[in-house]
Amino acid sequence: MFVLPVDQEIELVLAEERHAEEVARLITRNQERLARWEPWAQYPATTEALRRFIRACLDGFAAGSQAQTYVRYHGTLVGSCGLRFHGSPGIGEVGYWLDGQHERRGIATRAVRALVDAAFRERRLVRVELRTAVDNARSRALAERLGFHHEAVLRSAQAFADRRVDMALYAVLARDWRG
Repeated sequence: MFVLPVDQEIELVLAEERHAEEVARLITRNQERLARWEPWAQYPATTEALRRFIRACLDGFAAGSQAQTYVRYHGTLVGSCGLRFHGSPGIGEVGYWLDGQHERRGIATRAVRALVDAAFRERRLVRVELRTAVDNARSRALAERLGFHHEAVLRSAQAFADRRVDMALYAVLARDWRG
């Protein structure tokens, strides 16, 4: 099992099928809040759907195209933090979500920092991007807190069932990373 220790409270664990039921419950509990920002959260989070997702993530991990982890806080899964590697060598994109009951404790910031730091150190990435809805002030603040630079607004870049939203593109280069 792959575990990335973040600090005394947090660790990132590689997504495994055994997490499916617990993560499905976590998403269901947060579905209304998550669906505002994540198109995938518009649909019911079933254990079987999570198993399929995790199997695909594990295939991607084996192929070197992604690292999907779950955030464990004091031993309990409280969210997700993942990194996809773009077709262009040296570029990755980080994404995350967190249980609403565990927000405002710095958990997401610490988890994203640890994963990006590992990506620069171990994968030798040159650039990591973070995309978030323009209206998602908290995610934008997280990106800025970690030293990501706002580079663009991607108009109508994210499709939901009933709308399209503009996405803010943030990026940080390895040479600028403060970790």
